[in-house]
Amino acid sequence: MPAICDPKQLPAPSPKLWDLYTDGAASFEGARAGLILTGPHEEEHTYALRFNFKVTKNEAEYEALLAGMRIAKEMGVKKLQAYVDSQLVANQINGTFDANNKSMLSYLALVHSLLNAFTDFRTSQIPRSQNK
Repeated sequence: MPAICDPKQLPAPSPKLWDLYTDGAASFEGARAGLILTGPHEEEHTYALRFNFKVTKNEAEYEALLAGMRIAKEMGVKKLQAYVDSQLVANQINGTFDANNKSMLSYLALVHSLLNAFTDFRTSQIPRSQNK
């Protein structure tokens, strides 16, 4: 997979906590996601994604989170707080809800496979009205 951004052009990673806000959407017109990654010095990286494959709303939420985690990993971020407005996604990652179908189990496994890139990873569910 090609690099998302050139690591030589990135600022040195900070040991401080970064914030990741994600949101996914799916409709008959297609699926998309947005994410904002904010560093400890208030630097902000904003991304909009459009998917060329069919996904459900919850799958789009996971896709947004995974994209944000991958970008943060590539940037050298070590401490990440993810904010998602999907109660299902937040609680599956935190272990409060079980992932009961094959798709959700696969997405949860992908999130877990990225966790070793971070020394500190947290996820919280926030109301849609508070999601950037």
